[in-house]
Amino acid sequence: MQYRLLKELEILAKTRKEKVTTIIAKAVEIGIDKIRQETILDQYLKGQIKREEAIKLIGLDPVKLAEKQKKAVLEDIKWGLHGS
Repeated sequence: MQYRLLKELEILAKTRKEKVTTIIAKAVEIGIDKIRQETILDQYLKGQIKREEAIKLIGLDPVKLAEKQKKAVLEDIKWGLHGS
């Protein structure tokens, strides 16, 4: 796995004409942003923060998508338990 990641980093660095350290820094930044978004959505869906606050922190589109996904999951559960 480490070898695969190193090769991928080298390919990305060559393709983008950037240093491997630049690619790693960008990957960390993207990862932290993703974790932050997931954390905020989790807080919103659990009722720990209000919808308006979630929208203010991460934008309307991710909040709407999370609501849509939650609705779909709940409908699947309802269908699974009751059959329609």
